Amino acid sequence: MRIVSGKDNISEMCADLLQDESNLSGAWCESAAWPENADEAADYIKECSRKGIPFTVSGGLTGISGGALPEGGSVISSSSMKNISMLDNGNVTASAGITIEELNNFISANAKGFFYPPDPTEETASVGGTIATDASGADSYLYGSTRKWVEGLQIILPGGRILNIERGHHFFKNLTCIHPVLGTIHLPSLSREQPPKNTAGYYMRPNMDLIDLFIGSEGTLGFITEAKLKLAPEPEYLIDLSVFPEKAESFWKLYDSLLHAEKPLRIRALEMMDDRCIAFMRMHPGELPPPPENAAFVLLLRAEADSDEHLEETLVLLDEMLTESNASPNTAWGGFEPSERKRIKDFRHALPEAVNHCISESRRKYPLIHKYGSDGAVGPFKLREYYNITRKILEESDLPFVIFGHAGQSHIHANAIPENPRQMDLADEAMRRIAKAAVEMGGTISAEHGLGKLKFDYLSMMYSEDEIKAMDAIKNRIRSCI
Repeated sequence: MRIVSGKDNISEMCADLLQDESNLSGAWCESAAWPENADEAADYIKECSRKGIPFTVSGGLTGISGGALPEGGSVISSSSMKNISMLDNGNVTASAGITIEELNNFISANAKGFFYPPDPTEETASVGGTIATDASGADSYLYGSTRKWVEGLQIILPGGRILNIERGHHFFKNLTCIHPVLGTIHLPSLSREQPPKNTAGYYMRPNMDLIDLFIGSEGTLGFITEAKLKLAPEPEYLIDLSVFPEKAESFWKLYDSLLHAEKPLRIRALEMMDDRCIAFMRMHPGELPPPPENAAFVLLLRAEADSDEHLEETLVLLDEMLTESNASPNTAWGGFEPSERKRIKDFRHALPEAVNHCISESRRKYPLIHKYGSDGAVGPFKLREYYNITRKILEESDLPFVIFGHAGQSHIHANAIPENPRQMDLADEAMRRIAKAAVEMGGTISAEHGLGKLKFDYLSMMYSEDEIKAMDAIKNRIRSCI
């Protein structure tokens, strides 16, 4: 196991541990370790516990909320944990340091006809990190978040004990779970039910499986070292479509039609970009072709079909919907082959990459500059209202911004792009107002990115003081296990 000690040594030899996609500055630690297996991780964590040294869990460092950035103490990284194998039931077991790209490559070579549905934007994200944040991505409209595909976990508890949890073995009954290692854990009775897509606070549902408490806990309940992952059969056909309505009303009409669509549509992803996104991409062109000249919105759709007949029915229905909403099929980009689907996926990813590039340029002049992004989601059929509120807040703040995201789940990302320190204060206030608006609409302050260090204090917008104390009690209960 590699270990580096000393604040200066870490800054010089492994500075990558001190920076993630959040672009936050000021991270530091006194020591760092890269265990290769659970026993090494357990020994190191046990020693940290004995000495009273706090530790921060680190994965692929693709997070944008600063959760992996240390504030002293030690860092334990999963990046050297690289075992992966097929299970007898056709599923996969993977160490925490396996990246999503490595996982997908392994499945392609060893499990023909199957795939792993969670599809986070960053393929360099680690398995452990995506479980710790309950990552989702575009395809979660149909397939759900990472949680749905985790069958077992190996976790090092904060005291250094190795814990193995299998789905289906331990449940919360009447908000209480009794476990031979963890003891008795109590969930609070929430004043309102958690939204379906939510990563703010611990996952808490009546009669839920114990394993779900650890998924999405952002490393606060232990260090995930290995996971058993469920696979899904690949569909016969996969259709990617980028539609470019020339009027906002056409976009919303098409969106509503798709949202209420019944069979034969099997929609896997339903995404959006607004007019400001299009303008931003024109100002920062990459290698991809630009959107059509008169585009006012972008709707990104991925659908599945399980037979030739189903494919034909799907294409006919989509064509009818485009025509009825005055969104021309002639300007749409269609993707049936892997290369065409890749172009559409790259187009989707080009926007956040361009935003990050602008932030990097501003940091040359103002090193503390970072992107401010909302991660709220509201209930079904409330997206248009939430979008309009979000846009109004950002326009009133007089900030550079773009709005895009997972339209099918009423989950959008508003990115404020500050260019100077004054705009950082404005952006911070705007993000708080947007988060508050989501909660007031019955939604969440964070639907997929977690709170990390950037948004931890948002928790009080969504939960009462007693509910937050109950979450602290859960954390303390698990940390007391030796």
